[in-house]
Amino acid sequence: MASGELNPVDWNRPWFASVAAVGERLPHDDGAPLCDRLNMLLRAERGERVSGTPSRLKMDSGKPVLFVPPSDLPPGTAYETHVHDTGRIPTRDNLHDLFNGLMWFAFPHIKSRLNAIQARELKRQAAGAAPASQTGARGAVRDAVTVFDENGLVLACSNDELAQALRRFDWRTLFIERRTATLMQTEPWVVGHALLEKLMQPYKGITAHALIVPVDDSYFRASNGQRRATIDRLVSDWLENWPFFTTRDLAPLPVLGLPGWWPANTQPAFYDDSEVFRPGRVRRK
Repeated sequence: MASGELNPVDWNRPWFASVAAVGERLPHDDGAPLCDRLNMLLRAERGERVSGTPSRLKMDSGKPVLFVPPSDLPPGTAYETHVHDTGRIPTRDNLHDLFNGLMWFAFPHIKSRLNAIQARELKRQAAGAAPASQTGARGAVRDAVTVFDENGLVLACSNDELAQALRRFDWRTLFIERRTATLMQTEPWVVGHALLEKLMQPYKGITAHALIVPVDDSYFRASNGQRRATIDRLVSDWLENWPFFTTRDLAPLPVLGLPGWWPANTQPAFYDDSEVFRPGRVRRK
């Protein structure tokens, strides 16, 4: 990663709320590989001042997390399997892998659970346990995990009317008629690292795959760190207990329509663009 490449990252942008606290602490680029800089953050979080393999983060397999050069991935080995079995995350020197690394700090339980599901499904497919229709393809579960990991957003929501509005693509209710309620009773958290990469150059059509997570009103009175930890726990628990995860569990959400995320969306006409805010089918849970 070239010197100064991270300078354009404005951690104050609302979509960086998930990772801003750790992103701002990332050691400056002094020519060191990104994997080394991320490992410095791991050591700093533990208060370590010595070299070694520090990590407060662990895989579902129990292996401590360590960021490593991309050459660490053996030829012919699936990335997800390697990460699950070793805890070692091959990391390239680019923004995509930077945001992936930061997500491990922000949502360690979600990330480890997503990886565990990928590794489990790969093992099943290799053993011939996957349905014949999935042979040679990722299959529905791995598709959903991949989409969520890359392009996911969690919407904490304490108002079922707003949740239903999103599921049925009722943008007028969500963003115009009940805009104040949306501001007060929902909170978006980006979990997809590719989504953050796209938001480095925002455009109106950027659409996340949103998982709606019910919360009660007390959630919004907690600190930022407590709320993020709550989302990490709730989503990881849901993933563990819902083995039928598919992309139908995710609602398309044009993210620049979120109140506070883009100056132009204060005008109702912003949402008249049917190419972005599409009138959708009724989504079934």
